[in-house]
Amino acid sequence: MYDKFISAVPHESLAHIEPTPSLMEADRALQLYEEQTGYGQWKLVFPGSVWMSDQLSLTLGLTPSDEPVPLQDMVKLYVAEDRGKLLAMIAQSLEGRRGFKCRLRIDRRDGHIRMIETIADLRIRDGKVVGLFGASRDVTAEVERELATAGRLQLVQDMVSDMPAPVVIVDEHLRVMDCSLFWLKAHRFVERREVVGKTLHQLFPEAPHDQAKEYEAALKGQTVKTKRPYAVQASSTPVLFNTVISPWYAGDKKVGGIMIAVGWSEIAVAKATQPPKEEAESFDGSLLDMLKAVT
Repeated sequence: MYDKFISAVPHESLAHIEPTPSLMEADRALQLYEEQTGYGQWKLVFPGSVWMSDQLSLTLGLTPSDEPVPLQDMVKLYVAEDRGKLLAMIAQSLEGRRGFKCRLRIDRRDGHIRMIETIADLRIRDGKVVGLFGASRDVTAEVERELATAGRLQLVQDMVSDMPAPVVIVDEHLRVMDCSLFWLKAHRFVERREVVGKTLHQLFPEAPHDQAKEYEAALKGQTVKTKRPYAVQASSTPVLFNTVISPWYAGDKKVGGIMIAVGWSEIAVAKATQPPKEEAESFDGSLLDMLKAVT
């Protein structure tokens, strides 16, 4: 469980940098840090004794104690598949004199798998590495929110991709994440790779300024119902099409981006009264060319 969120990366150690003067009492600062961030402190003294703060002990499902825990016992708290990654990070830290950050899983004694995020650095004395220190916290809730967000986004993308209407989904920076085949054809694109990853401004640099205001309103959580002009290719005559711009949510009340559906109500009414003239796969005209084909 949570295997897609496992990570282990090194970072440059601060042990070789002269510390700046503290602006506050170090113990008080660390206490505040623990209480407000959920991190619990630990230190590893070689050859293999680990001291943990009470908060970290509780996070790992242990009984708080003033006595150290053998390193091998702490490693055994992690699920079997992740133990090697933790030991590898410790070994690489010692060899390369670098710190590390990782997200690995523990199997608590209560039977629950939890995702633990750890940041660590070296303890150096007289030029010799004597141990490691750092902080760890439970990020399971964050990972579950990320999983839920990824699931919702995938659902929206799957829906948009196969939707028989001109629909596009963009992120909070207005970068195209996915679109329907009809949206591609309506805007005279051939393949998704032409648009995915590009912003709406890059794709439509001459779009009216008021469209940016509509996007801004949608990113604030509003559903915007507007009309967008599209020109018939033969005459270049602009015709207004109903357009709905609605937010999609990446988490609790956090807008992840917007979905734009263009002018399908008019086309759908016409299609309901007459048989379709051609499939979307063979359509390569503008949005109004599509309307003309079904009316």
